[in-house]
Amino acid sequence: MAPDIENKKRGYSWYKHHAWASLAMLTIFLTVTRFFPTIPYIVIIPVVILLCCYAIIAIIFTYKRNVENVVHADTNKNAPSAYAPKEDKNIIKMEKKRLKAETKANKKAK
Repeated sequence: MAPDIENKKRGYSWYKHHAWASLAMLTIFLTVTRFFPTIPYIVIIPVVILLCCYAIIAIIFTYKRNVENVVHADTNKNAPSAYAPKEDKNIIKMEKKRLKAETKANKKAK
């Protein structure tokens, strides 16, 4: 594999790890605050906001580094379009209709 793809895979794994970790920390923190209602909201709110920002940033970079969805211009030059089967079916239908109309016109002409 190319070094660039290897680097992206490593980055994807690292960010995926941090996304899961931040969500786990947020869940654990919110669970702990339910058991100890004496913790003031002035402490809870900044920690929750910080963990939410951490999770959002990690998730954004996880999707940015996702190698499976990276489209390389080199590999997709000769690849067929995703819409090719539908286009082929439409072309075949149009051709059948045209042939049917021609045969109908020929029968009327005779």
